[in-house]
Order: sequence, then C-alpha cells, then structure tokens
Amino acid sequence: MTTGTAQPQPFQPAEYSSGTSREWLVANGLGSYASSTANCSNTRAYHGLLVAATEPPARKRLLLASLDEELGEFRLANHQYPGAIYPQGFSHLQGFWTDPLPRFCYQMGTTTLEKTVSMVRNENSTIISYRIKGYRGLLRIVPLIHDRSFHAAGDLPPIHQNTWGKGTTILSQTSFSIFSDLARYIPQERVYSNFEYEEERRRGLGWKENLFSPGCFELDVSGEAEFAIIASTWRSSLANWRADQESERERLISLKAPVPPLARAADSFLVKRGNALSLIAGYHWFDDWGRDAMIALPGLLLSTDRYEAARLVLSSFAGAMKDGVLPNDLGARSYNTVDASLWFVQATSRYFDATGDLDFLAELWPKLLAVVERYSRPGDDFGADEDGLINSGPALTWMDARVDGRPVTPRTGKCCEINALWYSALRRTESLARALDMPLDPKIEKLADKVQKSYLRFWNSENGCLFDVIDHEDASIRPNQIFAAIVPDLLPDVMRRSILEVVARDLLTPFGLRTLSPRDPRYAGRYAGGAWERDSSYHQGTVWPWLIGPYIDLLLAVSGRSAETREKGLEALRPLLDLAEGMGTIPEVFDGDLPQNPGGCISQAWSVGEVLRAYEELRDG
Repeated sequence: MTTGTAQPQPFQPAEYSSGTSREWLVANGLGSYASSTANCSNTRAYHGLLVAATEPPARKRLLLASLDEELGEFRLANHQYPGAIYPQGFSHLQGFWTDPLPRFCYQMGTTTLEKTVSMVRNENSTIISYRIKGYRGLLRIVPLIHDRSFHAAGDLPPIHQNTWGKGTTILSQTSFSIFSDLARYIPQERVYSNFEYEEERRRGLGWKENLFSPGCFELDVSGEAEFAIIASTWRSSLANWRADQESERERLISLKAPVPPLARAADSFLVKRGNALSLIAGYHWFDDWGRDAMIALPGLLLSTDRYEAARLVLSSFAGAMKDGVLPNDLGARSYNTVDASLWFVQATSRYFDATGDLDFLAELWPKLLAVVERYSRPGDDFGADEDGLINSGPALTWMDARVDGRPVTPRTGKCCEINALWYSALRRTESLARALDMPLDPKIEKLADKVQKSYLRFWNSENGCLFDVIDHEDASIRPNQIFAAIVPDLLPDVMRRSILEVVARDLLTPFGLRTLSPRDPRYAGRYAGGAWERDSSYHQGTVWPWLIGPYIDLLLAVSGRSAETREKGLEALRPLLDLAEGMGTIPEVFDGDLPQNPGGCISQAWSVGEVLRAYEELRDG
C-alpha cells in the first residue's frame, strides 16, 4: 500500500478494451453521480456525465450522457455502434488519473487537451472543464442527452429546448440546463441512433438506444484556452466554476481513511435524505438499505472518524423503525428483513464504543428495547421460538435473491447468523444498560442464557462446523457461521477453530468468501449471464468481499492478536487492498471460480466498509 502522498501514475490504456475495463465515478452527496470508463466510452446504461437524483437520493435520471469533442479532424469520443467503435478517441488518450477528480489527457500532434470532471457538492450540477494548449482553430463539443430512468436504456421522450447565448434549457420529463462560461451555443437538433452498451448486453438487459443532441458548443481557439461545460438541474449559470471545482478537489483530498485509496469511495456512499443523512448500498443502482447501511457504517464512518455523520445515519434509520424492525429499504419503507434491526444494535454498540456518547445512547435506548421486545415474541414473518431462537420465513436474510418470485436460497427456519446476532444483541443490550446505569428487565438476561444454551444445536459434528439452518436442518457449508464464531462466549473454542478451518478450506478466496462450498452440487462458480443466471448464482458460490471483514475477526479471535496472526490477516486482505490501490473502490461480488472476475455494482458500501474496518483492526493490533 502507498501512503497516499506519492504522485499518482496515469492509467494508460493500451487498447479500447483496457480503457473500458476501468470505471470511475464522482458523487455529489445527494445520490447523483457522473460515471464512465477510463476512455470515456459508456458501456452501461448507468453511465453518464449527469445522472441526477430527482428525489435525493432516489429517482435517478440519466440526463447528460456524454460530450463529443471535435478539434478539426480529431474526434475524441468513443461510441459503440453495431459492429464498430466510432470515433476512436481512445487512440489519442495519453493518460487517465483520479487525483482526486477524473482527469483525461489527450495528445494530437502538438495539441494537448485536458478534461476534468467534478460535481458541485449537494447540488445536481456537473462541471466538465477543459484546458487546451497548442491548438489554433475551431473546437466543437456536442452534448448527447436523454431523460430516462438510469436503470434501463429506453426510447427518447419528447424533448424541447429554450436557448440563449452560451447554453440551453432542456424541457422534458426533467428540466435541466447545459451551458458554458466561454463557448457559444448553437442549436442544431439531431437524433443519433443505435448506441450500444456492452455491459448491459452481457447482463441480459436492454442495451440499445438513441440519444438526442440539442446542438453544439463552439469556441475559436488561438493557441490556448480554458473553459467549462456545465450540466445542472439547479441552475443556468455558474459564476465561478473554477472555485467550485477546486473546492471539491480540496475536500476530496482532505478525506481520511485507514486505507487512503478508499477514502473517496467511503465518502461517496454518504448522502442526504431530506434534512437527514443516510448510506446508500452501492453504485450504480442501489438505494439506502437498512441491512447494508448498518453493516457498512462502522467501516465507512467510524473508521474514518466521521462520528457526527454516523450519529445522523443511525438517527435516520432509527426514526424509520416500525415495531422494532428497521426498514430494508429506507425510501420505500419496506420491512421484509429479519437481520437489519440486529445489525442496528451492532452498529449502535460500535458507535458507543468509539465515542462514549451516552446522550445519544440514551436517545436510542427505546429503539434498542423495541428490537429486543419484537424479536422476543413470535411473529408472522419471524420471532422467537420456545427455545429462544429466532425462527424466520423465506428470503428474509441477506441471502434474499429470487428467481421468478421464488427464493433461490430461502433459508427458512432458524438461521445460524441470525441467532448469533440475536444472542449478541441481547448481551450488548445488557452491557449498554450498565453503561447508562439503566435497570434492565431480568428476563433479557434469562433469554440470553437460553439462546446460548439452545445455540449448540447448530453444531454439525459430521462437517465440523455449523448447520446453516436448523428446524429444518440445512448442512450447506456457507459463510454465515463465521458470525457465530466471533460472538464472545457463544461457542467453545474447539468449535470456533474448526469453523475457521472449514471456512478457510472451502470458502476463502483472494477476494472474499464464497457463499457456498464448491463441493456442494448446487455450487455456481460464475456470476454472469442474464438476470435469471445471475440471481441463481448470487448466493450459491459467488464471492462477496465484505465477508473478508468477519473472516479476519474470526482469525484474530481464534489465533490471537500476535504480529504473526495480524500478518496472516493482512495477507488475506492484500488482494483487496491492491485492488483498492488501482481502482479506488471495491465491487459488490466476484466469481467463485478462477479467474475471479468482478461483478455486480462497481462500488459497494459494505465491501469498502468492511475492508476499512478489518484493516484498522489489523493495523491497531
């Protein structure tokens, strides 16, 4: 790992495919973003220079897809059409940086063009700035736009415009403006047809569409020029774009994290929701989910010393709690989850451990008791059985993928990690009551003792690890058991060591843990294909990087915190650290089989959060 102070080296794609293999993203704190590839070729329907959350952080609309730069005979764009990439601007790309903003440098003979992309913080405005040297002639920039949900390529809606000297206001389902501080705007409406998005084709989704150009920006250059194109749903002028871009650059540089290359990724997930703060689960397509937010929060916010933000995020989700259940989707207020509330107790406890904030703990105390009360009784979807263990319905855990409406990994019954989290929540509630000097119902301690005793039923002596589910028994070897092995006093040491051996043997890979043993006949080693194929393999062997965090917790719990053990943990973490060094983030999943190709979201909150948290655990000894 570098210290984050070295001069960043440019990424120099040798060919078109290497340029499209690296993606970048800048966010604005509202859930909006600009994103594309290193050679500015949009390979996803999600790519664009202004993807605006119209109801932050949700309802994202693709507005400005791209800008096509033309300098005389030179064309710097890259579009995939049927059977061709045209034009081929990547051939002029000399370097791509994220230092910290995406920056592209093109060389055409003696002419140099440098382009930088940024967003205005807490505003749906993207700034694309240009610096040109060694060119005399006409520079022409053609915006390509749409107005659709960012989730899928689609037909163009009716689009109108109101123009003025240096810009235009687009009037469609969404109103937004595109303008320049220096270049003149010339209306010239055209539809360009048959754009193709290769990543969406691979994913079995809509991958072809047309784009609309309302006109172009022109500038006569005499040697050198510096100017910007701005796209915004908020404004039609920007008095000092240089100051806004520099302010965002300085803010990003100032961010701190245990793994410096992940500081900006961690920041991107923190978003406003009304007057509150939340955490979205991943880019490009996830919203703010309770389970994901609570798992990611310790790494994203506590490891980065953003305690006030952590407090506000916890308040947001606590305020949406219903009958002791945290929402699975904060915006939709859906409550189809058995574990989000248990992760809320974990996150609250970790927040208190990090801050000693008794006032906030007292504020959340009724919510913690509501969780205990709800889980202590039977319910329609989940609740405690006579043995104290939580019995839950299908697809309520994090393994919740469905195909044709049917759960792929239903896990109906008593799940090993749910009941480990349940036991931990009871013990943590006891501990937090003592911190608050609060009287605690003695039934909670008795219930914790009952759960601890009943939990031994999960032991599968034949496999030397835990049943994934009991009542009815499911002996699948999955990573969920690691959460039981890291809860203090829940399992004997001999069982914890055996679990570590089994998990390391069957599930551990360089990029995280598989979700199912390769020796299982249901194992799927590739996360690829259309929605049916991908959902079928999502939790049936696919590797999840976020699980490396609890794996390292288990390694430290079983083997101690010696220098040798911590070095072993760093070796397990190193491939993800190296990936973070190159990409600046960590994706959602990887294939279970070699070569372990990345998949899913390009930047996932709990992947980033758990790598940050685990690295801090190892670093601090």
